[in-house]
Amino acid sequence: MSGLFVGALLGLGLVLVASVIFRPKVAMADAIAPYVGAISKTKASLTSRTLEFLNETLTSRQLSPWASDKNISTWLRQSTRTYSLATFRRNQIVTAGLSLLGAVIWLLIRFAAGKPISVLVILLVILSAFVSGGWYAKWQLSSSAKKQRTAIEGQLSTVLDLLAFAVSAGEPVLLAMRRIVQSCTGPLISELRKVVNSVNSGEALAASLIQLQTELDSQPVSRAVHALNLALERGTPLAQVLRAQASDARAHQARMLLVLAGHKETSMMLPVVFLILPMIVAVALYPGMIALQVL
Repeated sequence: MSGLFVGALLGLGLVLVASVIFRPKVAMADAIAPYVGAISKTKASLTSRTLEFLNETLTSRQLSPWASDKNISTWLRQSTRTYSLATFRRNQIVTAGLSLLGAVIWLLIRFAAGKPISVLVILLVILSAFVSGGWYAKWQLSSSAKKQRTAIEGQLSTVLDLLAFAVSAGEPVLLAMRRIVQSCTGPLISELRKVVNSVNSGEALAASLIQLQTELDSQPVSRAVHALNLALERGTPLAQVLRAQASDARAHQARMLLVLAGHKETSMMLPVVFLILPMIVAVALYPGMIALQVL
């Protein structure tokens, strides 16, 4: 009975995949109907409704395990990945499918060994494997975006100091940015290079900085951009503002290190309890045990 249920689930999955790959072409009128306010005459099939429900459950809700399209787009921008949202979703589905295949193979091995499994456990294992595979792809992307954002925040104070030095020497802000972009490297330098290229294309410096602030979604970068735009608008001395923002960025890094140390307190105690402390006890007790054996 359990083997029949696994076979039925595997067949259903193959049918869904085949229906997606070999689905018929949609007429142009039906494709643009939702965007122009018209009503499409084509009725949604059971497969399309099922796929739509799965997409809404996994990606279109706020607490979805595969994250919404907005979050994925933000993480793709922050992690400097070159592929698009649609490409990432396809990779995510492939990862989920591989995880599902691994779960099915494990279940078949259990059946071949003669170990019965209930239908409820089979269903839970298959669903958990599919959802966990897509979640793993999302977790990898979010971790990459977080590492990139942390590297940008770590370089922010140095870049602001360099800008302050250049502005103090009499250079305009845009020329100082160009000089830093040409002579330095790093994740924040790459983002500033995009700002400089955008300004060279005709966009205003303030608008380019605001776009950078929105895409990076970093609190220290947002504060620095806001202070720089405000200083440019009101005519405040830029060197003083940049030095203040650099000091604020260093203070933020110090606070983040303290928070990280607080989170790692338990893991830092593990080598002390399981490695250092047993060695100290062994060194203290070993001479006494040898003396007792001699006596």
